[in-house]
Amino acid sequence: MANVRRSTSSSKVINKRPPDAPKVRSARQPSTLQEMGDTNFGTLDSSKDGLFVTFNNETSLFELLSADDLLVRAVEDNDIADQFIEVVESEINLGEVTLANLDGGTF
Repeated sequence: MANVRRSTSSSKVINKRPPDAPKVRSARQPSTLQEMGDTNFGTLDSSKDGLFVTFNNETSLFELLSADDLLVRAVEDNDIADQFIEVVESEINLGEVTLANLDGGTF
């Protein structure tokens, strides 16, 4: 006589987890300054011509500054780079500066 075993009718279901979605937002690099996400330039037009691009640590944004504002920020800590001072001293001859050559502007 044959030996018959009883089997269970429950089936095992294996659910595969879907792969994680890639976390890349965009593979294309910005090609213009306006496309960068960390800028605070406003509308770039002819009024912004001649301004310098600087990074503001407080806001973590790139901003535009005039040359005057850039120099003011450079000396906020009352320390100017020695190399800069040496270049200015080598290019300015104080012997050539006289009151007749001094232009104080108009008032």
